[in-house]
Amino acid sequence: MAALGWGLLGAEATRLHTVRVVGLERASEAQIRHLAGLIEGQPLVRLDLDQAVNSVERHPWVARATARRQFPDTVVIQVEERQVRALLMLERLYLVDTQGEPFRIATAPDLDHPIITGVDQQILRAQPVLARRVLQDALSWLDAVTSQGTLREADISEVRFDAASGYTLALRNGGELRLGFQDHQVLERLSALVARGVDLSHPHRVDLGFSQIAVVTPL
Repeated sequence: MAALGWGLLGAEATRLHTVRVVGLERASEAQIRHLAGLIEGQPLVRLDLDQAVNSVERHPWVARATARRQFPDTVVIQVEERQVRALLMLERLYLVDTQGEPFRIATAPDLDHPIITGVDQQILRAQPVLARRVLQDALSWLDAVTSQGTLREADISEVRFDAASGYTLALRNGGELRLGFQDHQVLERLSALVARGVDLSHPHRVDLGFSQIAVVTPL
């Protein structure tokens, strides 16, 4: 047992020589290694991998991470990065991930996404749960409209939130789709309108915020 213990804790063969990071696209390997804080030469069995994972998950691009020992001398850090779903207009543009979480200031490579407006910095700070719900609902409207097939995401420039009137999708051609606080079933009315000849490739204001009817106004 003593020999086995020495083999695990003290032998050069079971000390950390390599940290391998997989799953990266946006974060750099150097940044992940630095955050993990794993020191070369430490015995593998003494490494605090939970702490390393918690530190790695502080990186803005990292949604989740795991780490495992790979004997005799390696730790493998598996990273799952955030996917950009939209932009959030505050004092600057921020990236929003698929969970409705703003996670960093937007830069040029990530500007081709719909912009969510109507959520200000004060709401984010004072009522973070409410703000996140608004962002998640905005993303759910994007998903619902694009999965329905009437509009493509490329057709949508903005998701506007207003505490009094609800959600509105602004289209790149100048049209508007007013959704209010209705549920996704109102999109069935949109499909019916398109089937009857409403051409959304031309600017229209389509108001679906009523309980039973839809109002279409050419712009």
